[in-house]
Amino acid sequence: MLLGQSRVRVGKTPFRSDCSGFVAACYSRAQIDLIDPMAGSGSATATMFRTLKKRQLPVRRKRAQPGDLAFFHNTHDRNGNGLRDDRFTHVALVEKVERDGTVHFMHFAGGTVKRGVLNVKNRKQHLDPYSGKTWNSHLRQGRGRTLAGQLLFRFGQPLPPP
Repeated sequence: MLLGQSRVRVGKTPFRSDCSGFVAACYSRAQIDLIDPMAGSGSATATMFRTLKKRQLPVRRKRAQPGDLAFFHNTHDRNGNGLRDDRFTHVALVEKVERDGTVHFMHFAGGTVKRGVLNVKNRKQHLDPYSGKTWNSHLRQGRGRTLAGQLLFRFGQPLPPP
């Protein structure tokens, strides 16, 4: 329901119109608060990650499931120092995972909620050279690491395992 929206709202409740606000809004529908104030300070994305760790929920590098959060580093220069040294700069919501490992995610970027993809097995390739299928969306402009698979840090599971 939020795809293509520039303002993040669930019913009458407004959320920050950014990546962490979008993810928080999605989980608010399930009455799950992803930000535990006792998990520490910093960006909302970093606090979400620390909240999962504090709640002892699974955090993993290579395997995603629908409903997981995808945490990224260095998607932008948050501190403005010109270096790619910024941790927890983006978070997205995993929508589905294909058999070849391509992860489809939704996120707030460039002023709207949109879809993207990443493939951990082929993290340095934008396109599958044989089919032309997109393996990794661009998450950062400029030279160097720009692809979602390259900037991915971890997947986190906000829901307790069944």
